[in-house]
Amino acid sequence: MITDKTARKKTFSKILVAIHESSKSADKAVDYATRIAIDYDAILVVLYVVRTHTNLDTATPQSHVIDFKKQAQAYLSKILEKIHKQGDIEKIVKVKTEIIASSKIADAIAHYAKDKNIDLIVVGPRGRSKLKSLVLGSVTSDVVRLANCPVLTVR
Repeated sequence: MITDKTARKKTFSKILVAIHESSKSADKAVDYATRIAIDYDAILVVLYVVRTHTNLDTATPQSHVIDFKKQAQAYLSKILEKIHKQGDIEKIVKVKTEIIASSKIADAIAHYAKDKNIDLIVVGPRGRSKLKSLVLGSVTSDVVRLANCPVLTVR
């Protein structure tokens, strides 16, 4: 007989919360993903995608890429601090952070999720185009379309 906890573990073992800018929407997505990771005893991956035309790992990155990477690292540090302040969560949830760069944020998120065998993607909608933002943010709607796993949007 499968217990409720066993069934949950099998459902989500790796949860990705994808961020491409510091915002209230991103903060809400992180909070929600953290609670889901606790409930399912899952690994939480916090992925920050820097929008650029240069790879962060190139030998001579552009100065704006370095600035964005520093901003992303500072934001991820705040997120980790917030997660760890929520009681003993650090003992319950294993958190991994990563920063990647891409000119196509949604593609990068979907490919990362597929490559890392992510079970659930959590994103916060924040639209740029007027038409797409009526329903979801443009990046969010593209992630929903491209991902090979469930995508949860948090408002």
